[in-house]
Amino acid sequence: MKNEQNSQQMIDRRKFYSQDDSGKVYIFALALPILLSIVFVLIANVISGATGLKSEQITDNIWFTTVAQIATAGLFIGIFFVYNKVNKIDNRSACFKTKMPWHTYLIIIAVGIVSLFGVQYFIGAVDDLLKLMGYPLEEPSPDLPESLINPKSFGIFALSVFVTCVLPAISEELLFRGVIFQGLRRRFGDVASVLLSSLMFALMHQNLQQLVYPFFLGTIMSWLVLRTGSLFSSVLVHFTNNFLTILFTYLSNVTSFSLELPEVWWFYLLAVLLLAATFVVFYLIDRFYFKHKSSEEVERTENKTSKYIYISLSIAVVLFLFLSIYNFLI
Repeated sequence: MKNEQNSQQMIDRRKFYSQDDSGKVYIFALALPILLSIVFVLIANVISGATGLKSEQITDNIWFTTVAQIATAGLFIGIFFVYNKVNKIDNRSACFKTKMPWHTYLIIIAVGIVSLFGVQYFIGAVDDLLKLMGYPLEEPSPDLPESLINPKSFGIFALSVFVTCVLPAISEELLFRGVIFQGLRRRFGDVASVLLSSLMFALMHQNLQQLVYPFFLGTIMSWLVLRTGSLFSSVLVHFTNNFLTILFTYLSNVTSFSLELPEVWWFYLLAVLLLAATFVVFYLIDRFYFKHKSSEEVERTENKTSKYIYISLSIAVVLFLFLSIYNFLI
């Protein structure tokens, strides 16, 4: 009898996301990490009071940041499963399927590599523009203390791979390409959903410096989910991108190897040429490998944009502008 009830519950579960789901989940993805960060600040203050250390010494501690990032990833994963359970949505609606041809995996990894190397110098040029505007940039340096984004030993590098590569690739993709992107497709269609979900992903970082590249990467990951019909493709690209970033930072610290180039006139020309070449490569992959869209077409059945989309985007834009102006002023 119990097995029959469980089977019936599975049958009754909704097997798709709506734009309402996209908006609501985006609100949770914006608000709950802020609340979590407040909790960690309070914990840091309590520890500071008990030990006499400055709160900055605690929040900058590598083990404190590790716990905080693991908690954030766990929060995102929790949002996914709890939201699905409360709203009776099948978890498989996120299309987390790993069964793909082996050569598709190679193509996906190649896309992740090209996404980083083809765009990093253009992002460097954008950073230079922000510097001219007086915007304070976050720039890891070998002179900075060891951290998750600046590993100097193999142990911290391995920890960083798990905390900054594996966990975000899974947790963020479950929400942004698994729920938000899929839900938007029922209202806006494929192209608009790719662009809108990528904008939402970029705004989630709440940092002017981290606006252009997350938007670009979000677009690529949404495109891959669209073409492969599998969320695992975006997880793999997300991981590849973060892993290469951490790997080259680690190699730079231990061997002085660096991909940095002198910022002279030809640097900016190279940045533009590599960006153009990247788009050409992606066009060729789409044209000659992903000849057809995913077989799982989504019918546009909703004609009116959900209020939750407007609310969530408004929250994201306000937070983004506030924090960007705050960083600029300090």
